[in-house]
This record gives sequence, structure tokens and C-alpha cells, in this order.
Amino acid sequence: MTLRVVVAGASRVVGGPLLARLRERGHHVTALVGGPGDFVDPDRVDEVVVAEPDDARALRSAVRDAAPDALVDLAADLAAGDGEVLRGCARRGRETADLVAAATAAGARRVVAQSSTGAYRPCGREVLDESAPLWTDATGVWGEVVRSLSVAEQAVLGRPDVAGAVLRYGSLYGPGTRFAPGGAVHEQVRGSALPLVEDGVGLTSFTHVDDAAQALVEVLDQEVTGTYNVVDNEPAECAEWLPAYARMAGGPAPVTLSLDKARAQLDALTVHQLTEQRAATNFRIREELGWRPAWPSWREGFAEMFGLWPV
Repeated sequence: MTLRVVVAGASRVVGGPLLARLRERGHHVTALVGGPGDFVDPDRVDEVVVAEPDDARALRSAVRDAAPDALVDLAADLAAGDGEVLRGCARRGRETADLVAAATAAGARRVVAQSSTGAYRPCGREVLDESAPLWTDATGVWGEVVRSLSVAEQAVLGRPDVAGAVLRYGSLYGPGTRFAPGGAVHEQVRGSALPLVEDGVGLTSFTHVDDAAQALVEVLDQEVTGTYNVVDNEPAECAEWLPAYARMAGGPAPVTLSLDKARAQLDALTVHQLTEQRAATNFRIREELGWRPAWPSWREGFAEMFGLWPV
């Protein structure tokens, strides 16, 4: 079935591979971007519309004119990860609600939005499923982000007149992300600025941007509802993935800091990710939708990203 799809945040890292897949399936694609500097490959879309994300009237007008069957919201750019971008993400809850309202008023009956497995409340040593609570009482900017994500998720899932789904991605890697050559993590690692903290037991689930896009297309086409973790098959402790990443990136082995020194030198979110963050399981999306990641392990995905994987 051919759909008219509006993709908000189409210039984000998942946008490129998503737009390509939507066009391959014959869908009519409208890219909704926040400003003229947000690049979208014109060969992958039918039209590009510019509307500031905090301009509710402009958003309503743009979405109405696009007359979508479905809305995809990628505008929470969690893949960037820096403080300024995270502060922008903390405003996304209300903007997502405005987008969903505009889309349903224009006739859309499907909405899919991205969220993050990093938003789960840390809990022991468990790998978490979709029933785990979000860390809405976290402090600082990350608490603001998680509360905003919670509002956005409810805006998508709480409407009886729309088939709403939320995809919680792991740490996104691949082209354009902070893990890619030249990205923020790459530069930190090569400059010995991202350490191991004590035993490095913080767990991370990774998601390649291609796998993120493919899962989104499958959820959209199957018109499923609910929340799904979209992550690879191999959660990894920081003590495992960070040294491996450093070797592939051609950087020095990471130094090790005590927890006290890490708290003095690093921001609180980074310390959390390195020491107590929990990973997520992809069991639900595998069983219910038959989705399988093209990159089932971050090991092969990182190697491909650095040109080390045989072709």
C-alpha cells in the first residue's frame, strides 16, 4: 500500500537511510525540516518543507498541505549527544504533541516516533525490556530530556484515533553519528578524553542507523502499535566496547579513572553511561515483527564503519 508520509527531522542521522527505504517502497515522502540549512537529499523525497519546530502554526500549515497518511517524528536528535543538542531535545515533548495533533487533523492515521533506551531508569544489572520505567526523576539536563521523551511518547501512544508506535533506539552509530570518524566520540577516544571508570560496568545497547531505519519502515508498513526496543543482539559493558572501538579508530587505549576522579572531570550523564546505565533487549520486536538487525553486533558494525569489514 502506497502511503503519503511526512518525516519530521528528516535531516537527522536516521533520516537519510529512512528516506531511501520509503522511496524504494513507493511511498510519497515529504521531508519536514527545521531550517534552510538542514540538508536532505532531493533525490530521496518528493518535496521538502521548512517549518521551525517551535512554530506550531507553521507546523500545522505544513502538515495540512502535505495531507499525510502517516507521520514519522525523528526530530529528537539524541544521536548528537552534546549539551546544546540535549537541551533542544528537552523541548521536544510539546513539539511532538503539536506534530501529532497536526497530522491527525490532516487525516494521518499512523504515527511513529523515535525515543531512547538510554531513558530507562538504571536497575541492578538487568537488561531491560519495554515494561521498564523511564528515568523521569533523573537530575540535570538528562532528566529534562527523559521527561520530554515521556511526554512525546504519550502524545504518540495516547490517541485512540491513530495507530501510534514508539521506537526506542540504543546508542546510534554509523554515518553522521558521534561514533563515526570525525564525530564527537571518535575525537574524544583519539584524544584520550573518554576513559574507563573503575570496572567499566555501564551497559550500552547499540543500534546502527540502517537498522533503525529498517525497523521504522517495518513498523510503519505493518501498522503496529506500542513501544519497541530497536537494538542489536549484544549489549556491551563499557570495559568491552570502548577499548575495541579505540583499537578500530586507531586511538590509544582508554585510561582508567576512579569514580571520584571521573565525577570531577566528566559530566554527570557521561559518568552514568560509563558506570550504571542499563542495556535493553530486542526480544519483542524480533518476536512480534520478525525484525532482525543487519548488524547484530556492534563489533561488526564498528568494523564496517571504519572500513575494516570485508566486502
